Amino acid sequence: MRYEAIYFDLDGTLWDTTEVTYEGANKVAEKYNLDAVPKEKIDACMGTTKEECAKLLYPNFPLEQAIEYLEEALDLTTQSLLIKGGKVYEGLEDTLKELVNRGYKLGIVSNCLEGYIEAFMISSRLGKYFNDIVAAGKKDLKKSDAITLAIERDGVRSAIYVGDTTKDKEAAEGAGLEFVHAKYGFGKNIEATYYIDSIKDLPELMSRIDS
Repeated sequence: MRYEAIYFDLDGTLWDTTEVTYEGANKVAEKYNLDAVPKEKIDACMGTTKEECAKLLYPNFPLEQAIEYLEEALDLTTQSLLIKGGKVYEGLEDTLKELVNRGYKLGIVSNCLEGYIEAFMISSRLGKYFNDIVAAGKKDLKKSDAITLAIERDGVRSAIYVGDTTKDKEAAEGAGLEFVHAKYGFGKNIEATYYIDSIKDLPELMSRIDS
């Protein structure tokens, strides 16, 4: 087997939380009498750092204030996701189960803050399939460094990263990993050697790569 592990981005790769995130951002906007946050800005935030997302959602405020608003919105989002979850992509559990049965270690590395990946694992009930998780925002790491951290502490010699945005591709390359573009996610028109149109396509792709 060519690769020992597969690491995943979260938003746009394993699930879609646009609606819940939109609700959280606008609860904060209403609380502080701010301009409403349009959905297209939520989409644009997916895969970005905390600082980048804060600037997108609250552009009329100093960065420190914008980050405070964002963190409050994300806290509301995480609380909501723990209760009702997000939109997990069709076929995800069967895909994860097959990959684990083949012997791959699985992990999640995301730019998110504390509690967000845990909300996914609890609400989706898919946590049992993952060996490791790293929230880059929680540790204040670049995503490429977060991927490297996961690889090192998992004792992995060869891995591949699955994500949906240009920043995911850049992070994978920064960590020295091959990248699989999840074309069904938020990022479009990304040049990648490997890609999938559905999460269900990943086992077949890995068979081709590893052969």
